Amino acid sequence: MKPALKQLLKTTAATFANRLGAHRQSSSTPKLWILMYHRILPKQDRRFALEEPGMVVTPDTFAMHMNEVKRHFDVISLPEWVRLKQQNLPLPRKACAITFDDGWADNYEYAFPIIQAEKIPATIFAVAEKIGTDFQFWPNIIMALLLSNPSALSAMQKHPLFAKLAQMSPIPSKLIDREYVAVYISQLKQFSDSEIFTALYDIEWRALLNVAMPNALMSWEQLIMMQQSGLVTIGSHTCNHKRLTVAVSDEELVHEIALSKTIIETRLSSVVDLFCFPNGDYSPRALELVGNNYLAAVTTKKGIVTANTCSNYELTRIGVHEEVSNSRRLFGARLAGWL
Repeated sequence: MKPALKQLLKTTAATFANRLGAHRQSSSTPKLWILMYHRILPKQDRRFALEEPGMVVTPDTFAMHMNEVKRHFDVISLPEWVRLKQQNLPLPRKACAITFDDGWADNYEYAFPIIQAEKIPATIFAVAEKIGTDFQFWPNIIMALLLSNPSALSAMQKHPLFAKLAQMSPIPSKLIDREYVAVYISQLKQFSDSEIFTALYDIEWRALLNVAMPNALMSWEQLIMMQQSGLVTIGSHTCNHKRLTVAVSDEELVHEIALSKTIIETRLSSVVDLFCFPNGDYSPRALELVGNNYLAAVTTKKGIVTANTCSNYELTRIGVHEEVSNSRRLFGARLAGWL
């Protein structure tokens, strides 16, 4: 199919999705759109250029989103929706809840002012043991290494883990860009978090960077300020952002799921009832432990929540990023679930 025709079909589909999607229709069954955000950054911010495309929206786009959800939905906090459902109280027919994963510093810098201006309730799922530290997520380290230092690739491929991946999916160094590195990152996820971090420490990744990376996550003081606004609820995103697969021991699962709740509750002097699975991964045991410690949990599975059919511990969401939502038409198509 010719690129021009493909683009025309995509544009037409987005137009129809925006006009005819469920977000524009009345509903006899209560539905909940849970939007999933990660980072909010201006394009001129150097952090934008070092982030996966699927992880970020600009402040202008985010502000437009908030304006649109107020037009189409009853905007509700996620804990309030969960409370109404648990108590068998009437639910809004078309509700929307805003969520952020991880606790990025830019959420405080750029999203929080918009949340306050629009009076939009939101939930931030914080990585408990990394808030207020210089921790970097390994995908961001990989992105920074491959985009900022041409010699980093050769250094990486001398390590057995990266060499193994190179044999399966060689990186053409002349073609490296954000999109390509994002694919490389997705392929790295076949290895465990500990294996990847061990490999990065083995190659002394900090020494390979041309410029130091700014702190990824906000401070506890910033998180507290957001909570004290009355608009932001804090949930748990584990202690260390460990993917909760079957490879994770029971002891580690208890640490990541139960201790993270205790840490955040102690720091914020408030109850933590909501959980978010890192990368959307969870084993049956992880799901059981979350059920024992929280009232509800969100996944990365795509979908609109229907109260009558969805488990409180496997709530689906709609991921949003700049490329698929930077206009009202595209955002509407995303809300429709068509694109």
